[in-house]
Amino acid sequence: MKRLFALLFVLPMLSAATFAQEGEARLIDEVIARVNATPIMRSAFEAAQKDYLEELKKQGLKGDELEKKFNELKARILDNLIDTQLLAQRAKDLSINVEPQVNEQLVRIMKENNIQSLEDLEQKMREVGVDINEVRRNLGDNFARQAVMYREVYGKIMYNLTEKEKREHYEKNKQYFATPGEFTLSHIFVALGKDAEAAQKKVQDALTQTRAADADFAALAKRLSEDAPTAKEGGKIGLLKSNEIAPEVLAAVEKLKEGEVSEPIKLNNGFSIFRVDAKKDAITKPFEDQEVQEAVARSLAGERAEKNMDGYLDKLRIDAFIELAPGYQFADSKVKSAQIKHTPYSEDSGKKKKKEKKEAEKKAAETAKSN
Repeated sequence: MKRLFALLFVLPMLSAATFAQEGEARLIDEVIARVNATPIMRSAFEAAQKDYLEELKKQGLKGDELEKKFNELKARILDNLIDTQLLAQRAKDLSINVEPQVNEQLVRIMKENNIQSLEDLEQKMREVGVDINEVRRNLGDNFARQAVMYREVYGKIMYNLTEKEKREHYEKNKQYFATPGEFTLSHIFVALGKDAEAAQKKVQDALTQTRAADADFAALAKRLSEDAPTAKEGGKIGLLKSNEIAPEVLAAVEKLKEGEVSEPIKLNNGFSIFRVDAKKDAITKPFEDQEVQEAVARSLAGERAEKNMDGYLDKLRIDAFIELAPGYQFADSKVKSAQIKHTPYSEDSGKKKKKEKKEAEKKAAETAKSN
């Protein structure tokens, strides 16, 4: 089966640590931060760290350099987890519902892994140690983050763009809205060899023959070209897009009409005469095109969004009540917070809470019965 869900999101993995002496409680997880009433668990932070560490290794970092860069990223990793929670909470304030996107993503996972039902998906996840409810929560947080960013930042920028700003951006970036031209080319190649002067004379003679009234370029290529693979095909190179053609060749052939032949062009290992068998001019989509309008707006919004997004998140952080556990208050963090009481969750403490809850429920039931 494919690597289930690996590239879709960062899953909080349950990491277990044990105390040294037998009989002590086994540490399962702990709260390292609270964003208003929402906890961020150590397991989520460790999972995100692991993801970043793997990415750094892919970049070729190792040893002291890897450790230094990884330590520099710890504050940003925790900041990102906190920002995600702030945006997820903001989504609720804005009544943004991302449940349809979450369900759609789960269906996509099922299709990619040939899983027939949600029950089977849940079972497969359980087999690899993943809780489907945790997956739903992570997906929901990510979709909520995107939705809030679009509505509160990107969308507002796009809405306030002026026609003048969009048109200026279009003119500066016209090349991105162009469909490249296409050329079907043939050539006659003469190798440079040891005698450059002789090669130049030979290619000039070939050019004279190609420009004769009754010239058959394909026949001449078969007889004169020193590029064996294309020579036997009458010099045919085939169809090329303009961005696939060497600049010096493109500069020559784009001036030619179909059937015309270029002057000899000096290449690294010889000279070539090119014939344009067919051509299709480049087409630039006009500014008025709907797709162009949308692309221009997205591009401009993207350029301006980073600064606006930082300001928006700063405001959310100021308005929120954020607490960090000892050891997680990084000096270069964007989050300034109070310090929370460091209370790890353990199996024993969990059982104690359940017992206290049952006793409270029993007491409430007895009170209600006596009344």
